[in-house]
Amino acid sequence: MIKFFRHIRQRLLTENKFSKYLLYALGEIILVVIGILIALQINNWNESQKINEKEISIAKELYVELNENLISIKDQLKLWENRDAKISEVITLTESDNVTLTNREFDSILIYVIAYNNFKLKQSKFQRIISLENFEFKKSPKLINDLLSLNDMYTTLMEYYMQNDENYYKLLQPYLIDNYSVENFNNIIIRKKAESKVNYNKLLDDLKFANIIHSVRGSSAPFVQRIKATIKKIEALIKQLETIYPSIIISDNSYNSELK
Repeated sequence: MIKFFRHIRQRLLTENKFSKYLLYALGEIILVVIGILIALQINNWNESQKINEKEISIAKELYVELNENLISIKDQLKLWENRDAKISEVITLTESDNVTLTNREFDSILIYVIAYNNFKLKQSKFQRIISLENFEFKKSPKLINDLLSLNDMYTTLMEYYMQNDENYYKLLQPYLIDNYSVENFNNIIIRKKAESKVNYNKLLDDLKFANIIHSVRGSSAPFVQRIKATIKKIEALIKQLETIYPSIIISDNSYNSELK
């Protein structure tokens, strides 16, 4: 092709057709420019495709982890809701003047209060994504802000959890070790029918125990509400990702394989 154009140039110069030669040279320059522009366009398209594929890949990673977290947090919520309900029952008993429970029945309530459940979040991929410098979701620029908002909720949620942690290990557990019987609880766990070593009235008559239980409830109830709010935020983000990137939606069967 290059030899062909060179031959035309030489023929025009030989025949002294200078004006035609200039027109030809201009046309050749225009063709070169067009070729460069096309090449740049193709290169930009390829780069855009790479960015788009990376964005979808990151969105899918985030989507999978958010679903994992949602399942995990919902399971943990059930345990914490149950504990909070039992704490409320114990508070009601401390305020009652006519408690007719047996020791075993009381132990069956209190054991859920001391059955302290650790709380964990799955967020390794989440943290990696929000820490990527200069990264943004081209299809939805506000998505990063929504992720940062969820990150703030995660931070607050764990702060509430630490309050529960502190109240349990610094207040409730030491008090029960000094004032109640571990054997009472063991008998409930192993379903052994045995006489209680300590009567619950000792606890209900103790103002310190009442204060501790109120303090425990003061950290438990807000924590449960924070878990619920976080679940709603995660569900909203999952829905948002499904709307923006429908290709990342995982069916039930394939989702199970993703988790393995």
